[in-house]
Amino acid sequence: FSKKNINILDVFFCPHGIDSTCNCRKPKPGMLLSARDKFNINMEKSWMIGDKETDVQSATSAGIRNTILVRSGHPIDEDKSDAKFILKSIKESIAIIK
Repeated sequence: FSKKNINILDVFFCPHGIDSTCNCRKPKPGMLLSARDKFNINMEKSWMIGDKETDVQSATSAGIRNTILVRSGHPIDEDKSDAKFILKSIKESIAIIK
């Protein structure tokens, strides 16, 4: 990232287990809302790129409508996915996000 002059300002993660009822574990939007509040992010202009449907669900709950699901080996039911785009690789997202 630094070679492309991209600065990573922060990292958000959920430390809780799969059975947790916390608000930060996807598909809940807690991490995305924390980032929004901390950095004043416009969710309507944001993009979520993920490899699981829970990433898309989390984004939608946080007000992000631009979603990309990348095939990475996780099972994806493309007929039931709410992702705006489903791509073979993250590289393909370059042509979509402008």
